[in-house]
Amino acid sequence: TRYSCLKRVELALPVGRYPTARFSLLKLIPLTGRKHQLRRHMAHLRHPILGDTCHGDSAQNRFLRQHFGVQRLLLRATKLEFNLPHSGTRLQLQAPQACEFSQLVEALNLS
Repeated sequence: TRYSCLKRVELALPVGRYPTARFSLLKLIPLTGRKHQLRRHMAHLRHPILGDTCHGDSAQNRFLRQHFGVQRLLLRATKLEFNLPHSGTRLQLQAPQACEFSQLVEALNLS
């Protein structure tokens, strides 16, 4: 998995045993199509994806539910690219940001 940090934010609110809440907006690029690859890799790096109930941080997930009403995994594909099997033509699909995701990015000043 390739990753880069687009923006970081720290809130003066405690999360779990930490005195502040720290969040980052990341760009992740999977190198294979393995199930839960991004979720597992980020958890291994101690930067779990918010809202991930399997590999994530329960204190951060609880914080997001209580303060922002977020109850879903905050992972989304913005672009998919692949070659069509019969023609070899490159196909690129792009999706707009989900409303809930956009609202949280704005609320956390990560835009």
